[in-house]
This record gives sequence, C-alpha cells and structure tokens, in this order.
Amino acid sequence: MAGEFLLTIGNTDQLSQIHGQGLGGYHYPRFAMVGRSNVGKSSLINVLLGSRLARVSNQPGKTRNLHFYLWKDSKKIIVDLPGYGYARASHTERDRWGEFIKAYLESDEGLERVLVLLDARHGPTEIDCKAIQFLSSLGIPVTFVFTKFDELKNQSMRAKRRKEGAAALKGFQALPDQIFWVSAKENLGLKDLIHFLSDL
Repeated sequence: MAGEFLLTIGNTDQLSQIHGQGLGGYHYPRFAMVGRSNVGKSSLINVLLGSRLARVSNQPGKTRNLHFYLWKDSKKIIVDLPGYGYARASHTERDRWGEFIKAYLESDEGLERVLVLLDARHGPTEIDCKAIQFLSSLGIPVTFVFTKFDELKNQSMRAKRRKEGAAALKGFQALPDQIFWVSAKENLGLKDLIHFLSDL
C-alpha cells in the first residue's frame, strides 16, 4: 500500500497537535529521519512509502518544517525533520531550526527512534557528530543509515568505507546490526532496513 501524507508542523505553537501515540487518527509508533541537507532523506522516505510524497530537490535546505507521513505497510509514522548544516542559511534561521527540532524531539511522546542519515562517501562529518551527540543527550535511541551507497563503485571501496564508518561511530556505542548501508536509487540494503524498522 502506498503511504499517505498526514500533516506539516512549521513552528513550536503547532506542536500541541501531537499528543501521545495518536496522530491523524493513527495510534502508530513514530520514528524521525534527520541528516545533513542533500543526504538523500526525501528519496529514502519515498522508497519506504512507495510513493513520491516527500519532495526531492537538487537544492539543499528545502525541508524547513516537520512533515509526518503514514507508512501503511509497516504501521509506522515517519517524521521528516529539516536537514542540518545548510551553509547558505543565516545564523538566525539555523538557530530557529535547531530550537524547533529540539522542541519537537523533547515533546513527542510517541517518538521511538531517530534515524541519522549519513553520506556513505563522506560521513560522519563533524556536524553529523554534533547532531548525534545532541540526540544522545536527549536519550533518544539512534540508528545510523549511510545513504548513496551506490556511489561507491566497487566492493573494495565499499568494504573500506564500511570499516571506516563503523570505526567512526564506535564512540557512539553504535551496534553493528543498527548501522545500515543503503541506496534508494539502486535499491541496495533496503530489505534489511525495512525489516529492522518494521520490527520496532
């Protein structure tokens, strides 16, 4: 079944729409996706939903609100958080995004996990590490998803990056079975990720 758009929240005053598990009439667990701008978050969400509901753009920084989607097949709600690290945004705007995201994460009682999306070619970067540390400080369970795995063109390169990525995340107590390497474009690694998320 194709997914469904539920609602958008654009400021802290609207967070009162979220109460406990219920959202849009659905009492389903929620997990959020966060990552650097242009990490491929929208593409991954669309693959999971089986529908092009999340806007995919070549211009980073387009997602500035919280978007909630119903993932019908797994009976979950996906929360699309604004991307971080968008250099062209003003300091004031970046601070506003940060406070908005923090307010959401602290107020959503139905949020069970955050997926931190990392670029398989580069991550985790310094700003990724800061985001992970922030989530850890809130006590929110984190799962790591390296995107754009197809950009690593051979098995040797992929094995090298897997080793480097696992080593970089070791300090965050990342369990090997909670680090995923995927490509929404080439459908790589998605089966394991979907199985993991469906069982949450």
